Amino acid sequence: MLQYSNSRVKRQSTSTDHSGLEYIINHVFCPLKLPQGNDHSLENDLALSQAVVNAALAFNDQLSYEKQLLWMSSLKMLRSLKNSIRLSTLSAKEVESQISAMYNKDVLVYMIRAQNAAVVMRKLEYETIFESFEISPDPTAVMGAKGKLICSYPGPAIAVPNTIVGDSTFPSELANFLVHMDQDVLDAAATTTKAKSTVLEERDTAHPRYITELLTGILRGLGSIADVPRIRKRIGDDVLWDSAKLPWRRSPL
Repeated sequence: MLQYSNSRVKRQSTSTDHSGLEYIINHVFCPLKLPQGNDHSLENDLALSQAVVNAALAFNDQLSYEKQLLWMSSLKMLRSLKNSIRLSTLSAKEVESQISAMYNKDVLVYMIRAQNAAVVMRKLEYETIFESFEISPDPTAVMGAKGKLICSYPGPAIAVPNTIVGDSTFPSELANFLVHMDQDVLDAAATTTKAKSTVLEERDTAHPRYITELLTGILRGLGSIADVPRIRKRIGDDVLWDSAKLPWRRSPL
């Protein structure tokens, strides 16, 4: 079980190069002048996730010991998310290990990149809540919005008893499913027609149905619909390109 102490948590010392710093500024603050082409890379998203972890640690330093105990689960979640995206695809062994090691009030978040979706797991005393949602809005919706896009989070939520989640086969089966979904380009991916042939449309986003519908349906067979708090958020995003193959989109992180 995670052990707590009254000592301050040490933040990881990392150096961020100029491109990584510029990426963080663009995707966190969305200044008026943004890139006119895609700037996503594994290195940039790692720099962004590390910046978020460091900010959370800095906030933790300002808290009393009692409040640090409440904040610790969020720190653990952010670190697990950073570790899960350090490779181009999820690691089945790592995901299985993280699910198996969950304690009461722990939270895990996974970006399922090929499906444009995220999965959130919240472990409670008797059940685990599984939430999912789209991580990058449809570009047509973004361009058609007057001002910021209003989105509701999370999407579907399912409660599965911990007697099932704790079964020896559940973590490995779920991990394998998430890993395949993270890398498999399926028919939910956007397509277009060129020279009378159907090809992938890289400029559009995939529909998240294999997570928000298929995975939700599988979990519904094991549990029940969960009543969870929901928020509506104004999303600042844009679709920008000038002489570029792919447009600039705000990082789903």
